[in-house]
This record gives sequence, structure tokens and C-alpha cells, in this order.
Amino acid sequence: MSSTLEPKEEEEDIFGVFSDDIEHENVGIATKKDIDSLLKFIDGFEHWPLLNEDCKIEVVKYLDYPSRCKLERCSRADYEVVKKTPIKVYSVEMIDNEKHHFSLSMEPFDNVVVRVQFHHDFNSGKRFELIFSQLGDDTEVRWLQYVPRKRPESRNLILKSCNYYEEAVKFGEKWIKKGNYEVKHLTIEMTNYPIETSQIKFLPRCKSIRIATDDVEMFRWWFERVPDQLVDLQLLTNFDNRDTWTIPSEFLNASQIMLTPEFYFWCRAAFTDEQFLNLKANKISFMCVNVTEDGINQYIKRWVSGKGVENFKQALLWSSSNWDQSAIIRGLELRPWDSDFREEAGGFCYDFERVCGQGTCYQIYSKIDPYESLTLLMPGDCVAIYGTGRKTEWNGKTYSYYSIP
Repeated sequence: MSSTLEPKEEEEDIFGVFSDDIEHENVGIATKKDIDSLLKFIDGFEHWPLLNEDCKIEVVKYLDYPSRCKLERCSRADYEVVKKTPIKVYSVEMIDNEKHHFSLSMEPFDNVVVRVQFHHDFNSGKRFELIFSQLGDDTEVRWLQYVPRKRPESRNLILKSCNYYEEAVKFGEKWIKKGNYEVKHLTIEMTNYPIETSQIKFLPRCKSIRIATDDVEMFRWWFERVPDQLVDLQLLTNFDNRDTWTIPSEFLNASQIMLTPEFYFWCRAAFTDEQFLNLKANKISFMCVNVTEDGINQYIKRWVSGKGVENFKQALLWSSSNWDQSAIIRGLELRPWDSDFREEAGGFCYDFERVCGQGTCYQIYSKIDPYESLTLLMPGDCVAIYGTGRKTEWNGKTYSYYSIP
């Protein structure tokens, strides 16, 4: 089934047309407890016309998206109330040229996917996605309609005389606006995000971002629109450029990088030893350019002496060449994974090698608490450090419990 919108209709009607197809999906639906609380609050829906605007806004907060769309068509006053009521949008993703849309086409095609999720749990089902692509001078928007006990059906909408890339970004940003710019997680993987026409100024509650680009200025632009203190950060570049494109040292001083507790960079990062040693993150992964074996040695020694990162979990330090392992372990007290350790640690060693990989492993114990320890694995081009030993008490006895973080 296909619908067509003229340019003057596109602004709002794309939301209305799409809302008719998510009627049967579990998108932002209130629980029975929520409904009971709502009815008690307003003393029944028959009193709706008597409520002032503030009360109506509180009521609309309970409605799922399709219900909001129906309500706003009832009257001009209801339209204004719905428009003023933010939707709880947890995350928005905008990604160009994904290749696995086999339900729509077996051949790859230029596209931008917009995904909107309303609940922090992906498995809640409170989410949807639209695929934007060019169709001559027009934009085709496609999605799968899910109806209980039926196979998903492909639906589409034609936006006349417009560019698919620009329309996808406008749609994604409108959902961010509908959530009052309070989105918690943001993913932008687009080669040419149109920052000149973007309506995003600041995302005050965004704590997790994933940005893919080949332009450090694009990273900088997004950092200016999120808080200094993030919870999770991922920076990526094009797969073909991963081994050559480098995030410069100057940019790595950004608070969003130095203060975040977790980050993952799918590219080279020119951290100096000083920057590396001052990171607050307890879980990191990046390809090293300037970090040296001595810097890694000092990183481990700081943890051993109780001056390392709090609640350390893991550090995966990749290199384009093999590390000098003797320089990394210089001056460290190491316990090799011999038969005695494997017997003491039980099934941990098997699980670790299955999940993290095989190679020569050492256990490195804290001088502050000997029951706490790190696992050091060095498979050639990577130094992998994991916080695996934890102090545990059982039946009045204290011992080390080993697990993968």
C-alpha cells in the first residue's frame, strides 16, 4: 500500500500517516496502573472539556503516539495541547546506507534509516524504524507494518519533489523535538549530516552518543550539543579508513572523552601517555598511535598501587604493530596462568579464553587488596587488560572470585 504527500502536506502529515500503521505496535502504551491513576486524576474522560490546558497536558502524557494523533484531529484546542506535550523519546538513530534491508530489496540501495525508541529496553518493542530512499525526484519512505498473527507487510509513502537524505534528517530531528530535546541516547552514522540546516542546539539529557564520520569537525559539532559528562561514548570512522584516519591529540582533551566512564573508538586515536594516564574511563577500546609501552606499564602500576581508575573493567589497546611485551611488564609482579592458578580459578580460565581470546595470560594483584587482581593478555597487536579478580566473602572466609567484567 502506498500514500503520496505533496510538499505542503509533508510537515505534519507524515507523522499522521505513519501513526495509522503503528496502531497495533507496542509503542509508548500506558500500563493498566497508569490508566487507573489517570482516571482517578481527571475523574473520568467525560470531564475532558472542563479541564484546563495544564491538566490536559498531564493527561496526554499517558497516551501512546497513535492516540495522540487521533486526539489532535478532534479540535484546534486538542491539536495545540498535543503539540505542547513532549513525548518520552529514549533514543534516536540516523544511519546512512545500511545494507541489510532484505525484506525490502535484495540489492543494496542508497538509504537513510531513522530509528526511534521510546523505552530504554530494546526488547520492550516500543520502537519503530523508517527507511528513506530516492525515487526519481521524490523520496520514498518504507517501513514494515506489524500486525498480530500476520507476516510483516511492507508499506511505503511518497514525498513529492524532495531529497531523501534531507527528509530523513528532518524526520529524525522532529522526533528529537517531539521529545523536548530530552533524548537519552543518540546515534548518528551519516557521511554528510546537514549541520547547516540542523535544528538541534543542545541535548541536555543525552548521556550516550555514537557518532560515525571521517571529519573531526563533525565530532566537535556534536560535542558542542551534548553535556560534558557522558555515560558512554562511541566514535567511529568508515571501515576502509579505520587503519589510517586519526583523531588528533588536541581534540582528545574534550571533556566528553576525558571524563566519560566508557568509550569505544573504531579508529586511531592519538592519545599521548599523559592523556591516557589521566582518563577517567573504566572501560576503553581504541587503536593507539602515541601511547607507548612505558605508558601502559605506568597505567597498570597505578592500578596496583591503588591510584588507578575506580571500578576498572577493561582496556583494549590496539596497535598496527606488535607491542614490546617485555617493556609492558617491566617491574610488575606477575602470576602466570599455570596449572595451580587454573585449578584455583575453576572454570574462569575456560570462560575467559572462550570470550576474550587465547594467549599468554598473567594475573596481576593489587598491593592495596591482594584479593583484587587484573588479567593481562597480550595477543600480538593488542594489549588487553581486564579487571577479573574481586574480593568475596563466603561462610566467614575471604577469597578471590574471578569473572569476566
